[in-house]
Amino acid sequence: MGYKTPYYGSTQITSSIKVEGEPIEHKIERVVKNGEPIKDGAPLVYTERKDGVNAAYNIRTDRWEIAADAMDAVHKAMIAKRDHKGVSQEGKEAKVVKLKKDKDGGAESTNGTTGTK
Repeated sequence: MGYKTPYYGSTQITSSIKVEGEPIEHKIERVVKNGEPIKDGAPLVYTERKDGVNAAYNIRTDRWEIAADAMDAVHKAMIAKRDHKGVSQEGKEAKVVKLKKDKDGGAESTNGTTGTK
C-alpha cells in the first residue's frame, strides 16, 4: 500500500511587516552618550500599600461584572438610538399617497355576494 504523500495546502494569510529592533547594547550606548531619558518601557503597576491593589491589575477581580456593566451601557445606548428613530423630526412633512379607486382594479369583499351579477 505504501505511504501517503503529504499535502501542503496554500493559504491567503500574510504576516505583518517584520522590523528588526535595536540591540540593547547600542541603545544603552546611545542613551548614555546623548543623555536621553528612557522613554519606552512598561507602565508601572506598583501602587502604594495604603492605596491597595488596582482592580485592573488584580488577578482576583471579577471581570465578568465589569464586562456585564459595559454591555449594559451598550444595550442602553442601542435602546435609546432605537427609540429616537420613532420620533418625527421637525420641519419634515409626511408624504401623502393618493390611491385611485378603479372599479375593476380594487379588491372588494365577497361576503354576502353570490358571485353573479
